[in-house]
Amino acid sequence: MKKKKMLWLVLLLVTMLVFVSACTDVEDPVDDENGEETEGTENPGEDDEGDDDSGMIEAGDEIVVALEAEPTSLDPFNSTDGVSTSVQKTMFEGLLRFDQNLDIAPYLAESYEYNEDATELRFVLREGITFHDGSEFNAEVVKANFDFVLDEDNGLARRSFFNFIEEVEVVDEFEVIIHASEPNASMASYLAHPTAGMKSLEELEKKMEDPDYNLDRNAVGTGPFQYVEWLDGQHVVVEKNDNYWDQDNMAQVESIRFTSVQEASTRVNQLRTGEVHFVDTLPTGEADSLMDEEYVNVFSGPSMNVFYIGMNMQEDKYQDENVRHAMNHAVDKDQLIAQVVDGFGRVADSPIAPPVYGYSPQEVYEYDVEGALNLMAEAGMEDGFEATLWTRNSTEFVAIAEFVAMQLEEIGIEVDVQAYESGTLFDMLDNNDGTDLWIGRWSPGTGEADWGLRPNFASDRVPPNYNNSGFYINEDVDQLLNDALENPDEEERLALYHEAQEIIYQEAPWVFLHVVDAVAAQRTEVGGIYIMQDGSVDMNGVYFINQ
Repeated sequence: MKKKKMLWLVLLLVTMLVFVSACTDVEDPVDDENGEETEGTENPGEDDEGDDDSGMIEAGDEIVVALEAEPTSLDPFNSTDGVSTSVQKTMFEGLLRFDQNLDIAPYLAESYEYNEDATELRFVLREGITFHDGSEFNAEVVKANFDFVLDEDNGLARRSFFNFIEEVEVVDEFEVIIHASEPNASMASYLAHPTAGMKSLEELEKKMEDPDYNLDRNAVGTGPFQYVEWLDGQHVVVEKNDNYWDQDNMAQVESIRFTSVQEASTRVNQLRTGEVHFVDTLPTGEADSLMDEEYVNVFSGPSMNVFYIGMNMQEDKYQDENVRHAMNHAVDKDQLIAQVVDGFGRVADSPIAPPVYGYSPQEVYEYDVEGALNLMAEAGMEDGFEATLWTRNSTEFVAIAEFVAMQLEEIGIEVDVQAYESGTLFDMLDNNDGTDLWIGRWSPGTGEADWGLRPNFASDRVPPNYNNSGFYINEDVDQLLNDALENPDEEERLALYHEAQEIIYQEAPWVFLHVVDAVAAQRTEVGGIYIMQDGSVDMNGVYFINQ
């Protein structure tokens, strides 16, 4: 009997994750903290018409995941995209982590504690942990990792993420203190982010001895899976770590193969035929058809992913606020959501999404072509101008770009859409290689407003290597973000974040598009997969149901 399996998941607390696991009578091998069932999911193991398993794939040793793009790096310190994070999280672990509800929990650390003014964070580390190369995890390794990412000469993409760290003090073999340069109430959230994953000291030493040694392609962490190979344009393979320190949470499959499949329809067809077990970014247009597939589960829920059109504020054509407002009014976001993402989303009424801690909704830019034309005339741009819009070459991004281009044409802006492989696009933005307009998708992995706003709008986060690719500069916003970060009073912090969002939304350095729902699909013979609201995937507890 065919069953429809669309699941809308409820937001828990400030943020939560979507639990993508087919619930069956088989006991979930994931521990209680990570393995709670998603309410309302059907039992794919039941078959009212008998024991005929035609259509089911025979359980094997390898899970195959179809990703929308290839990772840019296997080094958590040197990547900013969710695809890379999804792969890295199988191999790397940090001192802290986010649990199912995005509450902070110890990981490689046994415990942690702030001092009174939030300038220090003390960690007691777990003992007996080794890296995939057999080397030991201890306080010296922690210090070496943070010293390495903070060294400006190393040019790592995530250096700014850890700029709050002034010093890492080794107290003894298994105790460290992170000293912040100023009070920082979000330190633990930053250190729970996957980008804070620890790598082997021997790997760091190889890089320090040989600058050409490629940490992007040599992943040595402490996680339940270890690196096997990366074949460009094909796949990344990780295998079970038989020496994993947490015996209660050992990997349940022998290996995971992450394939890069940019064409959305190909990913969906591979899922239908069983060539892959999981699609992390399901094209919304395929969701309805997949609901009728007997051996596929489709899931949807809120996410923290905000889509936007960034603009280079150094360009003369974007200097007048009226132009930026006109561009926001010229795009019919409701139609975009209905037409391009099939209703799986909501209009972006802030630079950050509703699940993000500190989110404050603003009055949206209503669709108004006539008003937009008047604003263009007031700016002296009644004849319009030409623009280049960069996008990733995935199906969803290209569809959004083409939609926006047609809408902006109505107010005289002739847009040339140019699609690139995601890694190439990120490099172009990082290097300010002719940046004009680009489609962005941003989600703060920390789940809170500071990392939702600071990377894109702080004056000290412009390229190279930083994320403020539009060169938005506003000293008032800088001050508000810094004041909020230093303020331990929750009510006052939220008020500061509200004011920052109000200024940014009014000044419109982006065309604010939409917050997309998380939509994913998996074969019914697998369980234990989690979709974080930042768009990354947690595969560490994946298992075959019939094994």
